[in-house]
Amino acid sequence: MNSWDAIIIGSGLGGLTAASLLARRGKRVLILERHSVAGGFTHTFSRKGFEWDVGVHYVGQVENPSSPLRKVFDYVTDGKLEWAAIEDTYDRAVIDGRRFDFKAGKETLLRDLIAAFPGEERALRRYFRLVSSTSFAGAWFFGEKTMPPWLSRTLGRLLRWRFSRMARKTTLEVLTSLTRNRDLIAVLCTQCGDYGLS
Repeated sequence: MNSWDAIIIGSGLGGLTAASLLARRGKRVLILERHSVAGGFTHTFSRKGFEWDVGVHYVGQVENPSSPLRKVFDYVTDGKLEWAAIEDTYDRAVIDGRRFDFKAGKETLLRDLIAAFPGEERALRRYFRLVSSTSFAGAWFFGEKTMPPWLSRTLGRLLRWRFSRMARKTTLEVLTSLTRNRDLIAVLCTQCGDYGLS
């Protein structure tokens, strides 16, 4: 035990990132993983000719080398992680035989949704604004968690209130406040895992 500065349980993204950051500071780190392959939700499984991922299957904001997320990945991997561009269609929803392709790019996705649901343009534009504003509020909410206790006590409530207000609502509550179109709600719910739990 005296030969390790830190012992990390689990080799997922969080564990590997923590280990990399500690090792960069000269710490001796032991990572313990119960699976035969390191990586947690970042690796794939193959069975009987099929291959699938178990968690993260795409990461946004990494195409721009100056984005904060890309900088973090470059830092913890010494810039050795190579990113592959995702196919134009990154997800597909099929509901009652009707197919909707999710294509890369916010403007492309909005345009395609409006084309598929022409009577819902206003609701869709409100939805996109709401996702953006909630994401922005979420950055303040989670950023507050990293503050020293005295600063969190001083600013915490101010930084949390917007995100907390939205987090108290279910996905269905939010979507039905924007539209009554059940097909559109179903299509938007197929992406629920991308922006939160139900």
